[in-house]
Amino acid sequence: MKDDMQMMADEYDDAAGALQDEADAMLEVPKGKFSAAALNGLVKAFNKAMKAGGMEGDYPTFSSDQTAFPVEFVRGLAMLSDAAAESGSNIEITLSNVTSDRDVALLASKVDALANSPEFAQLMNGEGGETEVEVKVETSPEDLMMERA
Repeated sequence: MKDDMQMMADEYDDAAGALQDEADAMLEVPKGKFSAAALNGLVKAFNKAMKAGGMEGDYPTFSSDQTAFPVEFVRGLAMLSDAAAESGSNIEITLSNVTSDRDVALLASKVDALANSPEFAQLMNGEGGETEVEVKVETSPEDLMMERA
């Protein structure tokens, strides 16, 4: 039984990995010349936004210049972009056309603005977006008789 469970878990992990690879292939990964200083400004804003959204903001800083954003970082930025759109904060976060330190600085300012957005905090922390609905079910004597049959 334990071997069957382990096999199922392994198959699930393989399938999940394949799906993640497909999703990662569709991500728009910024490529260009990015200094560690510019990237670390973005990391600071990213971590701040993650914490504001109730998640861990612990993405590591860069120790060297890069020519492309790491896929894990792009995944997180894409999630913030989706959240920005859903929150109604009027902050648009896009990764297209990010090719220079100037573009990274502009992106960092947008991510920082999102981190300070009350709409983003409400969306990510589940405040205000939920409506409580009371449902009342009435039954007739006929309904009760049908249940017993």
